[in-house]
Amino acid sequence: MSVTTIGRASAVARPRARTTWRLVSAEFLKVRKRRGLVALAVLLTVGAVVMAGAVLAVLHAADPAKYGPAGGLGNLGNATYLLSTLGTVTAVLVGATMGAGDLQAGVFRDLVATGRSRLALFAARIPGGLALLWPLVTVSWVVAAAGSVLLAGSHPHPGLAVMVQGGAWVLLATTVVYLIALGLASLAGSRSATVGIVLAWQVAVTPLALGAAKLGVLREGLLTAALDRVIPAGLLPGARPDPVGPTMSLAVAAVVIAAWAIIPLAAGAWRTKTRDA
Repeated sequence: MSVTTIGRASAVARPRARTTWRLVSAEFLKVRKRRGLVALAVLLTVGAVVMAGAVLAVLHAADPAKYGPAGGLGNLGNATYLLSTLGTVTAVLVGATMGAGDLQAGVFRDLVATGRSRLALFAARIPGGLALLWPLVTVSWVVAAAGSVLLAGSHPHPGLAVMVQGGAWVLLATTVVYLIALGLASLAGSRSATVGIVLAWQVAVTPLALGAAKLGVLREGLLTAALDRVIPAGLLPGARPDPVGPTMSLAVAAVVIAAWAIIPLAAGAWRTKTRDA
């Protein structure tokens, strides 16, 4: 390959990279301008963790004999459960908004009329929404991890490895739910329907299915079961039963998690490509 050919390829790649960056920035700007959504997302992530820690600290200060320290490994496990639950709600709200926002605002036709690739428009929504979700989840986890160390008292401190792995796990859990909501909202074209369906499935149906022993190995196909299999040791709180995780292999858990992320995304991409403008 000649130097001239390489130069031409680089010149073509640069405009494409700039176009992709502009699409992602535009998607992030859309969700960032929804002040109500952003405020609710902050409240459900950072606000919830700070409030829970503050309540535990006040209770311990008021009656140390009855209420233990607000930190420690056990409370970090409880914070993991809290953040994964409320982070799921946040991920669904953001993902559904990113997936169906253009359609419900009536601007999808205008975007298509610009000549941009529909798949490029859809793909830009993935990092565009995560640019809002990831910082909130990360800050929430850092606050929870710091509190588990600083307020541990006589409780065992979580190690650095557990804190890093726990943060990665929370990001994984919320990201997969975000991708599910994004794909389904793009497929259905409805934000409210997507929010209702995904939350009902994750919050109500999945716990019941996990507790149904008659379902046997079928429970391994549930996202929560797969995520609980890969959660760092010591961070699965007693509030969440784990009847499936110990019997599931890591390979199966990885496949289940990937399937839950990829299949809705593929369906959403297909619908975006074929939808009438």
